[in-house]
Amino acid sequence: MDPAIHYATASDGVSIACTMFGSGPPVLILPILPMSHLQLEWEMPGMREFLEAVARKRTVVRFDARGLGLSDHAPVDRSLDAHVLDMEAVVERFQLDRFAIFAASYSGPMGIRYAARHPEKVMRLMLWCTHAFHSDVVAQLPHQLDQQRRAVNDLAGVDRDLFIRTYLHRAIGWQEGELANQFVEVARKTIDPMEFVEALAGHAAFDARADLPGVTVPTLVLHRPAFIGSNVEVARQLVAAMPNARLALLDGESVVPFSGDTRRTLAVIESYLDEDQVPAPPAEPAAGSLRVILFTDIEAHSAMVQLLGDDRARDILRAVEQTTRAILREFGGSETKALGDGFLASFGSAQQALRCAIALQRALESAEPIHGYAPRIRVGLNAGEPITEGEGLFGESVDLAARITAAAAGGEVLTAPVVRELVAGKGFRFAERAMCLPGGDLRVWEVRWREPRPIRETETQTV
Repeated sequence: MDPAIHYATASDGVSIACTMFGSGPPVLILPILPMSHLQLEWEMPGMREFLEAVARKRTVVRFDARGLGLSDHAPVDRSLDAHVLDMEAVVERFQLDRFAIFAASYSGPMGIRYAARHPEKVMRLMLWCTHAFHSDVVAQLPHQLDQQRRAVNDLAGVDRDLFIRTYLHRAIGWQEGELANQFVEVARKTIDPMEFVEALAGHAAFDARADLPGVTVPTLVLHRPAFIGSNVEVARQLVAAMPNARLALLDGESVVPFSGDTRRTLAVIESYLDEDQVPAPPAEPAAGSLRVILFTDIEAHSAMVQLLGDDRARDILRAVEQTTRAILREFGGSETKALGDGFLASFGSAQQALRCAIALQRALESAEPIHGYAPRIRVGLNAGEPITEGEGLFGESVDLAARITAAAAGGEVLTAPVVRELVAGKGFRFAERAMCLPGGDLRVWEVRWREPRPIRETETQTV
């Protein structure tokens, strides 16, 4: 069933179309300016699935920006402050008390200003591929990308339909042709093509730089370094300017959050929002139940702190922690203990534990360096029947997992023989290693998680 469309009235009399669906803590998802159309966006493959995924655990609140979509198309005021009035009207219409905000692209300044002015309302702020002032993005663009931007903008004076099509294909990604075409159709029905350029210029003029120090709520700046319409330095500047912000770098080239690795994007968002939830005590495994133990450890952690200093090293630790928790959640792992420079977690499935370890290594290997530093982690796995006391796990199986982790190098995943045996025939690739570990020699197995290559005589592959 399509979500019902409601209307809120801003304090200056502008009528704003809005909708609410799902259940749980509310998330106000701002329009992906320079377009907005609640009905057409809901019908768009990919976007609907993205919104429904968020709504499984949360109440999603959305609205059409003034002058766009189903909202009033003839407002006199289209300034940043006027758009904040729309947010206030929607919050009042649905009687929202405390909520999170997700702001992408040109709506970023709206989220920033609202959070600065209404900290009592905002639980968490998420900023996706955005800025406080678009000119900061332009200033960071390499010469070639800036020339491309100027050439696309020049099309507006020649053929506005061609400009809209080219602008959206460039922002959404040339490899996403069908998705970009769908956005072109939404744009055409969102606003008169003759007004699109003026509306875009107005959104680009939003300036929330002065509001940044006043954003004291927890803030996550999500950025795709490969997105050509922005720059990772702008994302870092946002984080530096807000006292309680941190950065998450994700793969992908599109400004659209449901393009590319949507599962990974949703996992990061869910992990961040779940930090506000008081977790229920984890169910203790039944006595004698098998658990797969996973340890992680950052390679050369002390040297990293000495090299970068406490504050910058902490930025890196936060990023690793966030990535680890998101991927643990994605693969059903139970975080048992955060160790400062690593984690202890457990799984009921050896396959899921291995998939988690591989996903974690791949995510960190592909992530953009932070402060010029690319952290690497060691991962070790073992399986057994650990002793459970409260939320802790103890016993020889846990100790052995820790020793295996210590024997790994950064970027490696090592497992005890029992883990390899549990996943025999499941397609994982291993190489045997004889290790001299504290407490005696042990045969362990390295998980070959990178792209397959010809197998040498010393390697074994499960089939």
